[in-house]
Amino acid sequence: MPDILLDGLPVLDLLEIAPSTSTVAQLTQRDQSSISRLYRRVSDRLGLQFSKQTDGCYRAEANQPLLSTLRLASQNLRLQQAPWQPRWATCVAGVQAAAPLPAALALDCGTASRIHGLLLQRILDLAIMPTGVGAPPLPTELTMQTLPGDASGRAQLLWRADIAQAPGLHALVATLRLE
Repeated sequence: MPDILLDGLPVLDLLEIAPSTSTVAQLTQRDQSSISRLYRRVSDRLGLQFSKQTDGCYRAEANQPLLSTLRLASQNLRLQQAPWQPRWATCVAGVQAAAPLPAALALDCGTASRIHGLLLQRILDLAIMPTGVGAPPLPTELTMQTLPGDASGRAQLLWRADIAQAPGLHALVATLRLE
C-alpha cells in the first residue's frame, strides 16, 4: 500500500480542492483509476468515509481528529523541509511563483468561506484572493496581506497565522509576482 502521509493524504486533499479524479490524476501524473483506488483504500484504512457528496465536493464524514492530525503533519512536511512544496491556489489571474516552487493549483474559487475552510483545514497553505471581494469576516486563525509588489492592490494573500514563520511559506511569498 502507498504511504498514507506522502501519497494518500495529498490525493484526498487534492480531491477536496479540485473535486474530480481525472483532474487529480493529471496533477499527480497518475491514471484516474489509481486515484480512485488510492482514495478509497486510504479512506477505508483510516475510517474516514471519504466520498463525493451531493454538492459535488469530496470530503471525509468520519474520524476528523485523525485527519486533522495527519493534515498538520503533511503541512509541516511541505513547509518546514526543503525542497519546499507549498500548496497554494489563486483566484487572481496572472499570479505566478518562480521555479522550483510548485505552480498554483487550479481552483474553482466559489465563495470566500470555501477558501477559508481549505486554509483552516490545512488543505491549502496559501490562497490569493481579489481585494474587496464580498467576503465574510476573516476567521481569527487566518492572516491577510496585500501581495508584495502589487501596486494596484488587487490581490490579497491569506494563510493560517500559525504557519507565518514557515520557511516554505516565506519562500513562496518571496517569489510571487503579478503579471
